[in-house]
Amino acid sequence: MASTYLSRTPSSATNRKTFTISFWLKTSVATGDYTLFYSAGGGSHELKIAFDTSERLYIYDFNGTSFDMLLKTNRVFRDTSAWYHIVYEVDTTNATADDRIKCYVNGVEETSFSDRTNPSLNHDTEWNGTGVHYIGRDGSGSYIDGILTHIHNIDGTAYDADTFGSTDATTGIWR
Repeated sequence: MASTYLSRTPSSATNRKTFTISFWLKTSVATGDYTLFYSAGGGSHELKIAFDTSERLYIYDFNGTSFDMLLKTNRVFRDTSAWYHIVYEVDTTNATADDRIKCYVNGVEETSFSDRTNPSLNHDTEWNGTGVHYIGRDGSGSYIDGILTHIHNIDGTAYDADTFGSTDATTGIWR
């Protein structure tokens, strides 16, 4: 497992209610517990995008006591030869609870989750706050085991996967 990562600590907070995170991922191991994105603020407030030990993808916003937001797929990601395009569309200002957090994989919205806790209306996540933000690790040193590329953090707008790619009409492959 590599120990390379990027970090940034913003001097001021931006939009913590509405944002999009888009990236391409290729994993190097079929099992593991590793972090892709992480941000931590005051106290124990943190946001994390990672894989659990069963290779299920999840995002959470944790307040130190409980999950304010949690979305964990039933789908597993064990194909070490595949590239996955993943988009998280977050808009806690949306009146519909199930539309406040969405996950897309290769252009298709994930709809089957082993765990789901929708954020409350107008919830401020830890992402885009003033705490440290990591790409490729978390605060305790759980590093990604794979490759991340074409990373986009769209601050203030919730986009679906179609903003970042499309399905090739001839091959049916997401690009």
